[in-house]
Amino acid sequence: MMWGEYFGLAVTSLTHRRTRTLLTVIGIVIGITAVVALLSVGQGLQDGINEQFATLGVDKVTIFSSTAFSAAAGASATPLTDRDVRAIENTRGVAEAAGVVLKATIVKFRDEPKQLSIYGYPLDSRRRLMEESSGYEIDAGRKLGPNDHGKVVVGSYVADGVFKRKVGVGSALEFQGQRFTVVGTLKSVGNRQDDSAILMGLDEVREVFAEDGAPPGDVVYSIIARVAPGEVPATVATRIEDRLRKSHNIKKGEETFSVMTSEQLMQSFNAIFGIVQAVIIGIAAISLLVGGIGIMNTMYTAVIERTKEIGIMKAVGARNSAIMAIFVIESGLLGAVGGVIGVILGAGAAKLVEFVATNALGSNLLRAALPWELLVGALLFSFTIGACSGLFPARQAARLKPVDALRYE
Repeated sequence: MMWGEYFGLAVTSLTHRRTRTLLTVIGIVIGITAVVALLSVGQGLQDGINEQFATLGVDKVTIFSSTAFSAAAGASATPLTDRDVRAIENTRGVAEAAGVVLKATIVKFRDEPKQLSIYGYPLDSRRRLMEESSGYEIDAGRKLGPNDHGKVVVGSYVADGVFKRKVGVGSALEFQGQRFTVVGTLKSVGNRQDDSAILMGLDEVREVFAEDGAPPGDVVYSIIARVAPGEVPATVATRIEDRLRKSHNIKKGEETFSVMTSEQLMQSFNAIFGIVQAVIIGIAAISLLVGGIGIMNTMYTAVIERTKEIGIMKAVGARNSAIMAIFVIESGLLGAVGGVIGVILGAGAAKLVEFVATNALGSNLLRAALPWELLVGALLFSFTIGACSGLFPARQAARLKPVDALRYE
């Protein structure tokens, strides 16, 4: 017997018992669907976020205070201030630095209130640094100028999505008891948070949000520093850490701030994402294991049902290796069928997630990445699981003695 005949016999057996075949491959289908969908969306998300980090540029260092998020329970975190911005600017290897202020407030447009974020950034020569770091580009209107007062620029989602009516150049927004005129709208940067931002001058944000009777504060949410040409970003980041420790009079290990280069931010995210992805794949692998056990059980049943057929093949000269090959190919095809269905469903699920994220959430970060390596790998993996699951039943079939097999009823 030739390999073509082995394959033909395996296909005939599977098509003869279609219902059993479909029920057997369900576990493989679920597992492969989950793996393909999760890896596809996960890789797409990773690519999207890496692109966002890339907008920072390799020559940028970002400094966050723990107060920008939340201080540890019981800890007292020292915020970053303009004094820290000046200290960083005076650090060797830093070309320039700028602070950003972030405030959350209720914004009204035509009496419709929404909770939004107000970003304040310098409108002087450092404006370009902030624009490069954020990736913001003007879609309509103009940028904010040094002499602007009572003017704002809004993100793409604020312009079209947040409110029932579109916000355009010339529209008036109200917050903190004051009215502000929109002078520009931004192109989408691909994520809902950044596209929901309202941009203002740093000094004006501080004035608007200052408590009654109190002078404007000097606290900043984060600081972006540009590394001077010829300097190594990681080395400059270390110098900034040392400078801030001296400025805050703290020892190493007591920092309430984080200093990271663009590359370090990307590496941190990828490390965390890799762990999450491994856990998810591990969970999906359980379904593949169950599917493999299902194939093994089906093949054992097939061996029992076809005992007499095996005896006839051996009686006419079929070798043990031929009998074993037939059953291994059959079990491998079961896995492959489940793999094909799983790849199709997984790719469809990933595309559905991408569609929902783009149209309902306004984000292009959740995208379906379907490289051929993933699709071919999933098919080969499913075939391998099926073939391996059929090894023991195939071995049992090959060991049957012709006389005993022919007597079997």
